[in-house]
Amino acid sequence: MTIKIYNENRLTSQPFFKDLIEYLAQHDEVMLRQIHKDFADVKNIDRQIDSFIAAGLILRSDKRYSLGFHVFNDSEFDWETLKDKIAEPQKNIYEAPIFIEKESRIERLLSQSILYQSLTNQTNQVILNFMTSFSYKEYPQNTEIPQSLANYFDKVAKNLPLTPLETEVYQIIGDVDPEYALKYMTTFLLKFMRKEVVKSKSDIFVNVLEKYKYIEKISEKEYKCLLKFSEQVIPEQKYADAKSFIIAQIQQTSAIEPFISLGDK
Repeated sequence: MTIKIYNENRLTSQPFFKDLIEYLAQHDEVMLRQIHKDFADVKNIDRQIDSFIAAGLILRSDKRYSLGFHVFNDSEFDWETLKDKIAEPQKNIYEAPIFIEKESRIERLLSQSILYQSLTNQTNQVILNFMTSFSYKEYPQNTEIPQSLANYFDKVAKNLPLTPLETEVYQIIGDVDPEYALKYMTTFLLKFMRKEVVKSKSDIFVNVLEKYKYIEKISEKEYKCLLKFSEQVIPEQKYADAKSFIIAQIQQTSAIEPFISLGDK
């Protein structure tokens, strides 16, 4: 069995952790000396394993080691009930790592599902709303995955591989503080509430909005907004268990156009 990890954190993203869980998935209740033997080139192996145990990711009992988490597979889901089921757009939230059997139906559906995103700021009430693929962090060369400013800020913060577009954006604004960038971007976008065409000098933040096709340059100093202002609110739902989250998330398949909404200030 090969294991796919979603919602990775600092521990689960470590190469040794991934190698170790694949090893333990194939070997039941392994003793530490055997792990040392089979991973002889890994440095600080005891310290790393202790950190996995402290996080509940690896179990140690009677000096034997095993997986400390559940790996979901297709047999655990009622596919007849889930068949062709599509839910209204909803931001589903589950923060802990999720472990799925690779090349399973559930992995494919999760990867293909849609993630709804929003960016807020402390300067004004503007909310930028986007959609992307649930697997947007994994395939930087896949140009079919919807790209968004939210993806960019998340990837830069977590030092994840960037898409070609994100690499271009990085050359413009680098690892700028999102709050600082959004202050200027949203202040500029707010002008389109009153005017269809806005005059502005080009700057790095305007350039990025243009890169993402959120605005369009129509003359040397004039822009029009390609995002609509909308009162639509995409609800948010937090989940306490992974299976409920998975069931809800695979039903998120409705594409939306990026839009601007106004929150309360």
